[in-house]
Amino acid sequence: MTASQAPQVAFAKRAPAIKARSKSTKLSDELIEANNKAAIEEGLSPDTGRHRHDRERVHAPRAPPVRLLNKAEVLSLTGVTFPTIWTWMRAGKFPRARIIGKGSNSKSVWRSDEVEQWLADLPVRRLKGDAA
Repeated sequence: MTASQAPQVAFAKRAPAIKARSKSTKLSDELIEANNKAAIEEGLSPDTGRHRHDRERVHAPRAPPVRLLNKAEVLSLTGVTFPTIWTWMRAGKFPRARIIGKGSNSKSVWRSDEVEQWLADLPVRRLKGDAA
């Protein structure tokens, strides 16, 4: 046996005694019952600290992120030409574009939430047979 194996052998010889001592400490039946009852109540309680935290913070509803739409995406969403979009913007009927960049590298973009709101505010076409 080498010097590095000696501590391992000594621990292996003491392990059964340590294990027996750890098993000898037993919780009282009343304490076990109280722990089980508390665990059941904790699981059924709707406003425990952990559950409230999960509901309010971790799994809270989040708004969709605002995207910047380029000209091609806006034209695709609206189904009209850019001169029409330009005319609507000048008349205040369509959200104004934002500018990204400077000088000749600038680019027009639109906020997705503004364009979506504009689409949602469009009137609904009446069909034959609809009530007046």
